[in-house]
Amino acid sequence: MSITVDYFFNYPGDLASITELVNKSVGCSLSPYKGDSQDMFSRFLGMELSLSSHDFENDRDLNFEEYTFQLSLRTPMGLAALRGMQLSAMAYIAYVLYFGLKVSGMLVYDGQTLLARYEERFYSEANENWLYDTISKQFVTFPTHTSILRGLLPEDSGLA
Repeated sequence: MSITVDYFFNYPGDLASITELVNKSVGCSLSPYKGDSQDMFSRFLGMELSLSSHDFENDRDLNFEEYTFQLSLRTPMGLAALRGMQLSAMAYIAYVLYFGLKVSGMLVYDGQTLLARYEERFYSEANENWLYDTISKQFVTFPTHTSILRGLLPEDSGLA
């Protein structure tokens, strides 16, 4: 069984332009998977990172339809040993995309559990705009944010 942590977000432009920006910001090498220019793929920290547009419909508190792009970090069964860092890695990717591109969005575990919904807000401690999570009602700082996210995972998530 594979596990994904997904980041849904918007950014002006098409998949090719956002791919280039994600590659530069995150330091990965997303490129067409098996020649499909609508499905970008790379290995990242040993895990499978993919970027694409999506067609998910809203589901309960998951407002997928408000976002254009899906960045997914996947660990297949054979790489289960990497799952301990999977959630942290995706949270850091979201953080980097915010500070590099002003991207904000929604972090989801395995397509069904809302973990964070990010937006930009003024953070008086930093005296500037910062990434804010409306689910935890806190500004994103590490390692505190990762601990909060872990607490929102289902007990059987495998991402301990």
